[in-house]
This record gives sequence, C-alpha cells and structure tokens, in this order.
Amino acid sequence: MSFVMTLNEYCNLLDCSSKDLAERSGISPSTLSRYRSGRRTPSYDGDSVRKLAAGIVSIARESNVEAIGTEEEVLADLMEGLNHSSTTFSRRLDALMRTLQISNVEMARQVAVDPSYLSRIRNGRRSPADPQGLAQRCAEFIVSHRQDRELLRDALEVIGGDENHVRTESELEDLIARWLLEK
Repeated sequence: MSFVMTLNEYCNLLDCSSKDLAERSGISPSTLSRYRSGRRTPSYDGDSVRKLAAGIVSIARESNVEAIGTEEEVLADLMEGLNHSSTTFSRRLDALMRTLQISNVEMARQVAVDPSYLSRIRNGRRSPADPQGLAQRCAEFIVSHRQDRELLRDALEVIGGDENHVRTESELEDLIARWLLEK
C-alpha cells in the first residue's frame, strides 16, 4: 500500500483531522495536507515519518484505539508505503534515463529541479515531492527533446508500450508519465 493510502487509513481509523495530527506530530498543517493528498512525500531518511508515527500513536492512546499498535509498527507501515511508492518511481526513472542516455544535469535543467535532488530520487534515497508533476515534466522532456525514432522506440520498449498504439506525442507523454507513477 502506498504512503498516502497508509497515512489516510490511519487518520480514518483514528477519526482524526489533519490539524490534530499536525499538532501531535509537530509537522506543519500545510505539509501534512500535501502528504495526505499525495502532492508530496516525506524523505525516506528524514524525521517527518518518525514524527507522524509518534503523532498517530499519541492520538490512538488518547482515543483508546488499540488496533493501531506500537510506534515502531506504525513507523514500519509508513516506511513500507514510502518504500513502495518511491522505489518503483526511482527504478523506472533511472531505467528510462539510462536507456535514453539522459544525464541528471540535462533532465534536471529541463524539469526545473536541482541535479543532486534528481540524483537522490534516481538512487532511491529521496521521494519526489510532487511525483505526478515530476513524471509529467520528465515525459514531456523525453518526447519533445528525443525526436530520434530509435530512442523513442527504446523508451517504448522500456515502458512496455507498443509504438503501433501511440499515435501522438501527447499519448506518448501520458503513457510515460503513467508508467513512471504505476505502483
């Protein structure tokens, strides 16, 4: 299960608001809102996930909800969701960039992110803050700047697409973006 689904499941089980969880975990309400909507995910090695786990357990204890488990169990659930979400994206983006011979610097410049941030995403040490936006921008760059038919065929091969079913650049962009985001 993804991080977003896991976090929202805990909130639903506890019947707690984002405001309550933000206060208990020490995370800003706007950041928590982005986590819950999937527009952002915390860093795998950051403090936010631990704070969320502590906040969830604190609310569960106060509400006498025993089904939540320990802080370590909640943390493991959240981390598994993070790992599931970001690992697939990371592996796929890395495979596509290697196949198409796109450097971190070249892609980062075109999609308006720092090259070191992109490198951390590719090697799985960081989750994209906006996976949908990043996937779409990467797909747009790949299609618009890789007009070499052989390279585009290579891209379709990597993502498991069939060039006979892709009629427009827009369809190819959507196909690449969806593939990057699939779980």
